Parts: sequence; C-alpha cells; structure tokens
Amino acid sequence: MKTISVYLDESLTTRDMLKLKHEIMSMPYVIDVEHPRHNGHDLTIDYEPHAGLPGDYLRRLRSKGFHPDITSA
Repeated sequence: MKTISVYLDESLTTRDMLKLKHEIMSMPYVIDVEHPRHNGHDLTIDYEPHAGLPGDYLRRLRSKGFHPDITSA
C-alpha cells in the first residue's frame, strides 16, 4: 500500500468533503481515504502500489474542478 497526502485549495463543507471522499473511494485501486477533522483542506489517500503514479489521482480531482497539491508521498 502507498499513501499520499493531498491539500485541496478549496474550503469545503463537511457534506462536500464526505461526498468527495466517497468519489475518491470509487476510483480504481483506492483502499482508503481519510479526512482529518481539524483541517478541512487535507486528505490522505491509500492506494495499491501497482496503481501507478499519484498524478492519476490529481488529474481526476482536477477534472472535477478541484485544485489539489501533493504534500507528501
């Protein structure tokens, strides 16, 4: 399993973040998505190692209108 931390440049409501979390969970090879309650901008995405580069997830988020940046991989 590999993990990336993603910072979203948007301020999302709890409902919006939950919806986004479910959308990311539906992406291929994603194992888990965590959203710390203390920071409304951060997501941690766990994915299968053979899934390729984390850039695939960033492109998917950008295509949905978000502005993500990887803060750690």
